[in-house]
Amino acid sequence: MKEGRRNRYRRGGRRPSGVRIAMILLGLAVVYAGILLGVRAVGNRLEGQDAVEAVGSLEGRFDSDILTTQYANRTWTYRKRDLTNILLLGVDWTETEDAVSGRYAGQADFLYLITLDKKNRTILTLQLDRDTITDIRIFGPFGDYTGIRTTQLCLSHAYGDTPEQNNENTVWAVERLLGGIPVDACVALDMGAIDALNEALGGVTVTLAEDFSRLDAQMTKGATVTLRGEQAELFVRGRMNVGDGKNASRMRRQRAFIQAATEKIAQGLNEDVEFADRLFDALSAHMTADVERGWLINKAYESRAYRRSNTMTLAGDYAVGEDGFMEFHADEESLGELLAANYFE
Repeated sequence: MKEGRRNRYRRGGRRPSGVRIAMILLGLAVVYAGILLGVRAVGNRLEGQDAVEAVGSLEGRFDSDILTTQYANRTWTYRKRDLTNILLLGVDWTETEDAVSGRYAGQADFLYLITLDKKNRTILTLQLDRDTITDIRIFGPFGDYTGIRTTQLCLSHAYGDTPEQNNENTVWAVERLLGGIPVDACVALDMGAIDALNEALGGVTVTLAEDFSRLDAQMTKGATVTLRGEQAELFVRGRMNVGDGKNASRMRRQRAFIQAATEKIAQGLNEDVEFADRLFDALSAHMTADVERGWLINKAYESRAYRRSNTMTLAGDYAVGEDGFMEFHADEESLGELLAANYFE
């Protein structure tokens, strides 16, 4: 390729002078800058904001051997030796889509922090509302970091050049929301994982607190159904034409599905030493994780006899934002109490 360029210059009769080359490079730089600013402006308008305040990277803000927080006039220390935090994400993307893009890499519809407490031999679960208003990192269309914006948590996954970077951005936002407690592993599953998990477990059985009959005639309010086929995704993701249509109702169904699925998983882990491997194989095509397969399988077996607590959620208020989208504002006092009681001592 380089030889072709040299020959072209020779056929032209003379090489460009140093001044001409400098002028060409300067012109290209101006054009690139214009494109960059133009695309960024369009992108920001599409997101309902003319500019993003660049406040600098906060990488490393929470990196410390000892993490502390203040609550109720006391200093609390994070239980680093006892806890392992795994962030489970459900992304509104399918395995057939090219899930990498500066702004359109899929939103994190489902956010579940699973905490393994080896000291108390318990599993804590915290479900975060996708509409929680918090800080997220913003990147431009060419992958350049532009700053931090306070918006819905689910959008944190939409920025990145790779699925791994999408996860990293969501981890950053969750750690920041939760006072800096570390996420030790992140596992993101696309929409196809719902059916894959349900089928691998032989169907998850739930009782319908809402009426789904407009979507599936068998799914009437009050019925106990073993979900098969598309029913699992309808139950977990259905929002429009289901009940009150609110995300809070959908979150309750997601908790019900996870609880029923977890019981089957625990049973499988106790009865079959190869169960975790088969389950991992069923989900691997739908999964992006920042830890190795063996690490996840070992953690599953280590905690299979742990006592599972009820899923926690953040207290707060819902409101419709200026852009017309739903927002959830976590109550800071309640959040501090939850963190101190469960993650600090």
